[in-house]
Amino acid sequence: MKSIKPGRGPSMMGGISALFAALFGVFWIIVVLQSGGGFFAFFGVIFIAMALVQAWYNFHNASQKDRFSSFDIVDSREEMDPLDPRYAGQDDIPVRSSDSDAPRFCPYCGAELQSDYLYCPECGKKLR
Repeated sequence: MKSIKPGRGPSMMGGISALFAALFGVFWIIVVLQSGGGFFAFFGVIFIAMALVQAWYNFHNASQKDRFSSFDIVDSREEMDPLDPRYAGQDDIPVRSSDSDAPRFCPYCGAELQSDYLYCPECGKKLR
């Protein structure tokens, strides 16, 4: 399995932004309670809770050795696609047209293809 992890710099900025969002939630609660809008102060509590969770996640990714993945990428050898039993044999996902000079890529595994390939050299699936 391959994973895509956020960079440390963007994670640190996300953590700092989340702290500003929590601070906004505090100001929201103060302003709403002073203006007599009682129930609407609850939105500030929700805002603070969400911001603190985001801050923890982002600061963890910015400072720890083992960061969380934003995306996990698996191929069919590692984890079967749950829709394969239902749609087996319907491998008709179109490949980008060869009319352009742009490179073609396999819709199943992302390997770069030449224009005359009928099967992907990486995963072996039939190309359309």
